This record gives sequence, structure tokens and C-alpha cells, in this order.
Amino acid sequence: MRTSIVSIRRAAPVLALLIAVGLAGCGKSDKTVRAERRSITQAVYASGKIYPVGFHRASSKMPGIVQEILVKPGDLVKAGQPLLRIRATSSELAVESAETVYGLARENASDQGAVLRSVAAELEAARAKLELDSMTATRAKRLLAQQATSQSVYDAAKTQYEVSQRQFEKARDVYESTRRRLGAERRTAELNVSIQRSLRDEFIVTASQAGRVYDVLPKIGELVMPQQPLIEIGQSDSIEVELAIDESDIALVAIGQRVAYAIDAVKGRVFSGLVTSITPRVSGMDKTVSVTASIESQGVQLLPGMSLEANIVVSRRERALVLPREVVPADRVVTIRRDGSQQRVRLNVGIEDLRFVEILSGISETDEVIL
Repeated sequence: MRTSIVSIRRAAPVLALLIAVGLAGCGKSDKTVRAERRSITQAVYASGKIYPVGFHRASSKMPGIVQEILVKPGDLVKAGQPLLRIRATSSELAVESAETVYGLARENASDQGAVLRSVAAELEAARAKLELDSMTATRAKRLLAQQATSQSVYDAAKTQYEVSQRQFEKARDVYESTRRRLGAERRTAELNVSIQRSLRDEFIVTASQAGRVYDVLPKIGELVMPQQPLIEIGQSDSIEVELAIDESDIALVAIGQRVAYAIDAVKGRVFSGLVTSITPRVSGMDKTVSVTASIESQGVQLLPGMSLEANIVVSRRERALVLPREVVPADRVVTIRRDGSQQRVRLNVGIEDLRFVEILSGISETDEVIL
């Protein structure tokens, strides 16, 4: 019993209607065909490539010139390991500028800083004057009590003391507010240094996960842009297949279906696997859906990047009643000879492949389909 596994997408044209019309003008045909029992497999064709599991392309978040490449194809890397360094003059200048501003802010916020020393000196002068005016007012009060000075002298000394007290409080407030402001400016400048250094570190591309380096795309001195693929990384010991399925066939594909592969680089071998995931969107460029599937290597060294063709087994019938595709017209109505008489019957069909169509009802193995 033969088995056919072929693609729906590569189905041959249906010729039955044309054959019927052609024969109708030539009288009755003696050519007939009978349905037969055989295995039939309906499959969806796809093309694709082999990739390492977890395959991704590391990229930079910033534009710049590739300054240093730290890995080569075949290297094993750890998560977070630097892969390449990108130089950007603007980023280095931003760090230097932020560090200069921070140094000035830190100096100003210190007790020895020029700004803080200036307001501290004003505060100290106000304190000294307050102490002097306090002693003067106290002395005038004592002399007034001894009738050794006049009331006007005492009143003037007292007023001067009160003015000095207000001036001291104002100088103290200025000193405290200046100290707080300079401290806040120092902290802001320090934070900006951290931010600029962090942005500069974005120019060091690192591995997001452990794995093997499969390719290094740029060269030293090359200008790279944000999101441009730079380093290809994936697991070192596991591979999978990425397939492109035509949007008209994707409704037939489901996770867990068996896949048969033919690999260009390995002639005469059929590999197998299972559908593991289906991307829930159609590509706007080629109207295909990306499907990921496993593959069993069968001891053969299968390398990432190898091209292949695949048939995803959608359905299979054993000992199905089938007719050749060209015998079954589009309207599913055929002329048969049954018990010595001719009659027109409508066929109820099931799955189909490139060569055959499954017949669910309408004829039996003993009926002859007239061509």
C-alpha cells in the first residue's frame, strides 16, 4: 500500500471538467476508473531554516562607531558578558561635562567652598555685631539705672541691638538656605554623572543570555545604528526550525502536528519534528506566518542557517477510498456506471493531496467513474 505526503500549495490543476467537456463532443467514452483503497496524507508545505534555540541578534541602543569587538564566532558567553564596544564622542563629552559640573557643585557645597564661606563670613559678622550691640545695650541700661546716662542714649542702644538681632537671624537663614541649595545641587550633579555614565555604558553591547556566538556582523570602524543586528547568539546545544507558512494554509496548522523535513545539504534523508509554536500574526511583507518546530538530528550535524523544505502533516487516513484528483471536478459531480447503467452522482470528499482525493460518500469500489 503506497503513501503520498505532498503539499496542498503545490496541487496540480483540476482537469476533470475540461476532460468531460472535451469528451462530450466526441460521443460516449469507454474509459473508466475505479476508486481504490490507499493511505493518504494531507500536508501543508513550508520552507524555512535551522536556528539555535533562543536565537536572537544583539543590538545597540545608541548610534556610534564600533571600537572593539570582544568575541568571535564559536565563543561561549555568559549572560551580561560584554560583546563589543561602540565609541560615541558625544557620550564621552557628556560624561566629562557632567563630572566637571559635579566637581564644582561638590566644592561649593563643602565648608571650604567659596560660596558657603562667603555667606558664613556674613553670618559671623552679623553674630559679632549682635554680641557688641547686646553688650552696648546692657551697659546703657545699667548706666540709666544709675542715672549716669540719658533715656535717649539707652533707647538708641536698645534699637541698635534689635536691628542687629534681626540682621543676624536673616544672615543665619541665608546661610542655612544656601547650604541646603548647594547640597541639593551637589546631589543633582552627582545623579547626572551616574546617568551620563549609564548612557555611555549603553555603548557596551552585552549578552542578554548565556549561549554561543554564531556570527559577528559589523567590522571595527563601522558605523552602526540603534536596533541594527550586531551579534547573533543562541543556545550551544539545541536547534529548532523556523518555517514560513502561507496565510491561506495557517488555519490547518496546529501545535503538536508532525513535520517531515528535506534538508538541501543532506540529500536522501528525511528528518522529523513537531510544531511547537505559531506566531499569532501575518507578516505584511510576504503574507506568511512564522511557525517554530523541533527537529531530530538523527546523529547528523545540522548547522544553524541550513535551508530546508517541510511538510506539516495535517491529516492522515489509512485505507481511504480515493480517486485521482483530475477525475474529481470542481462541482464534485461525476458520471458513473453502476450495475450496468449510467448515472450522475455527487461526491462527498475529505482530505486530498497532490495526486488523490478522499471519497467519503457517493461511490463505492465497484462503481466505474466514466472519464
